[in-house]
Amino acid sequence: MKYRLLRPRRAPMSRPLAVRSHRPWPVRVLGGALVAALVAAVAGGAYYAGRRAVGAAGPDMAAQNRALRGQVAAVSAERDRLQAAANTADAQLQMARGAQRGLAQQLKTAEGEVAQLQEDLAFFESLLPASGNTSGIHVRSFRVSVDEADTQKMHYRLLVMQGGSKAFSSLPEFRGELQLVASLVRDGQPVTLNLGEDQAGALPDLRLTHYQRIEGTFALPAGAAVQAVTVRILQNGQLRATQTALP
Repeated sequence: MKYRLLRPRRAPMSRPLAVRSHRPWPVRVLGGALVAALVAAVAGGAYYAGRRAVGAAGPDMAAQNRALRGQVAAVSAERDRLQAAANTADAQLQMARGAQRGLAQQLKTAEGEVAQLQEDLAFFESLLPASGNTSGIHVRSFRVSVDEADTQKMHYRLLVMQGGSKAFSSLPEFRGELQLVASLVRDGQPVTLNLGEDQAGALPDLRLTHYQRIEGTFALPAGAAVQAVTVRILQNGQLRATQTALP
């Protein structure tokens, strides 16, 4: 048999005891009041010290404030002056553009009037007596140009006259057909466009006693460039007059 030594059990360690002295409540209230008074005194001293510092620097800050306000006012006045100048310049530019558009329109009108006067001059020159037989149908003026509204169209103007030096005499009415033959280049190849012959375009009929002005447009194939346009006047299938114009 084995024997074990009996050891006494250790008692659990007890917590350390804290001994606190009990202060009466009047003492605690008095201490809190002293602390509050001390904090208030410190805060008041800081406040008055700050006011004194600001008061000492007050005149300088006021002067700086006035200077800054003056600079802002000067900059604002300069901005207003420049804005007014810019508005005036923009108004003048708009007026100049309007005047330019008006002049361009007047120039276009004048060019049309000049062309009309040239045709009238050619017409009246044809009325003067001339040697030889000038009777019959004549193309006195023929012009072609690219239409301004559509570059895929050609504009033409034509003045046809009958009689020549006998224009003032009594003449029978002439009735005939008008044809336009346009020589084109498309994709590097020559192309011929016949208007009034192969129904490629509608042309007015000719009916005149002394003279007739004809004006119109005809469409071009896409990508085609006009080299020349020839006008032909026919009566009962016979060619009576012709003339060629370059654009």
